[in-house]
Amino acid sequence: MVPTENNPFHMPSESQDTQVTGATGADRADEVARLVRSQATLLAFIESISAELELRPLLTRILRYACELIGADHGTIGLVDTARNVVRTEAIYNMPDDELGAEMAPGVGIAGQVLVTGAPIVLNRYGDVSQPSRFDSLDNPVIGMPIAWHGCMIGFFGIGSHAHVAAREGREPPHFTTRDLDRLAVFARHAAIAIENAHRYQWEQQRTERLGLIARIGQIITANLSLPDLLQRAVDAIHELLGYPNVAIALLDPADPAVLVLNTVGGSYKQILEGEYRIPVSEGLMGAAVRSRQVVLVNDVDADPRHMPTPGAVGITAELVVPIRLGDRVLGVLNVESGQAFDDEDAASLGIVADQLAVAIENSRLYERGQYLAAFEERQRLARDLHDSVTQHIFGMNLIAQSLGPAARRDPAEAERRITRLLELSGMALSEMRALLTEMRPDAAGDEDLALTGIALVRRSGLVEALRAHVAGFTDGEPGVELDARTYRRQAPDVEEALFRIAQEALANVVKHAKAARVIIRLSADEAGARLYVRDDGVGFRPRDHDGERAPVRTASGGLGLSSMRERAQALGGSLEVRSAPRRGTVVEARIPRRNEGAV
Repeated sequence: MVPTENNPFHMPSESQDTQVTGATGADRADEVARLVRSQATLLAFIESISAELELRPLLTRILRYACELIGADHGTIGLVDTARNVVRTEAIYNMPDDELGAEMAPGVGIAGQVLVTGAPIVLNRYGDVSQPSRFDSLDNPVIGMPIAWHGCMIGFFGIGSHAHVAAREGREPPHFTTRDLDRLAVFARHAAIAIENAHRYQWEQQRTERLGLIARIGQIITANLSLPDLLQRAVDAIHELLGYPNVAIALLDPADPAVLVLNTVGGSYKQILEGEYRIPVSEGLMGAAVRSRQVVLVNDVDADPRHMPTPGAVGITAELVVPIRLGDRVLGVLNVESGQAFDDEDAASLGIVADQLAVAIENSRLYERGQYLAAFEERQRLARDLHDSVTQHIFGMNLIAQSLGPAARRDPAEAERRITRLLELSGMALSEMRALLTEMRPDAAGDEDLALTGIALVRRSGLVEALRAHVAGFTDGEPGVELDARTYRRQAPDVEEALFRIAQEALANVVKHAKAARVIIRLSADEAGARLYVRDDGVGFRPRDHDGERAPVRTASGGLGLSSMRERAQALGGSLEVRSAPRRGTVVEARIPRRNEGAV
């Protein structure tokens, strides 16, 4: 292929750089050979940039071919970080390793000088730049060439030769010509195309990775994980899929919303951060994101006074903080740091992740709160059951035990009857305790030889049968009980259990406090629901208002009796009323409405 004006790889002819008039045949042969080598280099270059899409390997290939074509000994390609206005070296050829990643500010080194002017520069001596960056190359000739795309500088070509090598070998000091500059300009134009293509490929890769991250986070938040495990898997996925060096999630302390609690980290943070950190929301970029409820994106953290450097973190130039919001509430922040600039795509992707995390965090907390409330309600239920069953039996046993001595002295037969009743109550207490333990451990084997009483009897034979068995155990000295259940029909199990407990507690209060001779229990049920009516002819009491309700019946257990009865009725949508007056007895009335599922 012969270079022409229409060829994008057209190169100047010899006459543009050197006169060949009078040249010998050998000189012309050398020149032809050089042009052939150059053409071969250009063909290899074309194949290279069409076969490689990863940016850094692509730039390294372009740089090597450019140096070989021009006869340079070393070189660099840098990309412009427009957010920070620096040129960062992305490819090197025969240069020290520390040059890779180096950044040149405007005016620093030949890259910085080209960044300021936007124009190419040829120097016979690198030391002639205003602010040289490498003092071991001051005598080397250099070329600086901008790489532009649509009129904007996106990168930089810098190549040079070793002057000291020529001096050591006794040759003329090397220098670059205008033809070298023109050739490098050709490389720069096609390097710009290659860089843009690589950027597009990189953007597509990042887009795929971001979509993959969003899908992964969706899987994580739907897994049955505790909140700490969920957050840790999320930061690990962000680090793994998007490659951010440092990732952290900090949540606002529910007990102190002015403090962020940071204990979930990924990437290199795992090696440098241990334990828990408490960060006031008045400080740092994370605090700024919480206060503003907006994304905070800083690509030059050294220039932002809000930035709080993490001890041990190196190479960090950019920080992106996304608030984790649920509606108007900020739950915490998702924070990532990098040595590369962030863009709006990064913010948008992490914004979607933050929205997913907000829902997951809220659901996890609601689940934990629900578990706590369920456990609390279960403890409350067990406390009521223990009070209404086992405690009442033990209280009755205690009263009988206190009366055994006087009864034995007065009438041995009466003492015998009381002992029999004591044994009955102990058996009932044991049966009730067995029923409660069976509820707590359904797989536990029970004592089959114990007679069914209380709740166990309610569940097997119904409320009426259980109440008959309960009042049949009353002994001499206790009030007579009349049970009227002619208009009652079986109700749902939970309704019957609640009514039994309420009746049991009401009767216990009569025995303890009322000094009554007679008690009437009426059970009824109709389309409106079930009703329990317990009336005694005892001493009664004067009710007192208490938080808008009638006064609690004072019991030996300090008032738990009335609250327990009322809670049982209200838990089923019902109500409990206590009416009394001095020397007029007491009425306890519970009503539980009919449910849609109807009676059993």
